[in-house]
Amino acid sequence: MLPPELQDYILRLTRNQMLLERRRNKKLQRVLNEIVQYGKLKEQWGLGHIKIVRVLCDAGCCIKKKKEDRFRDTKIKGCYIDIYDKPKETSLGHDIKEAKINAPIAKNFIYPTFHQIQHADHYEL
Repeated sequence: MLPPELQDYILRLTRNQMLLERRRNKKLQRVLNEIVQYGKLKEQWGLGHIKIVRVLCDAGCCIKKKKEDRFRDTKIKGCYIDIYDKPKETSLGHDIKEAKINAPIAKNFIYPTFHQIQHADHYEL
């Protein structure tokens, strides 16, 4: 029979190990979900590659701060080739959920459908 102090130590050790493994599994699950979401966004965008970049935050509270003290912000940019064969980028949002909502809108703005061209007052290339 083990002394009570050692039993407590072993129980705390096993509890902490279980908590650590649960935390690792949550992180792994979150990473896997992000990969799946990115794949769905890429499939939906379909025009070119997608860049996820970290830029200085342009929010009103951060603009007043010095450049070094401004917080980093994530932006997702969709890349495409325009009608003049030049590479271009368009901002899709700050996270993947927002980018999935904005991707079809941005795609229709970049490459309007025939129906949109036909019903526009004027359309210039």
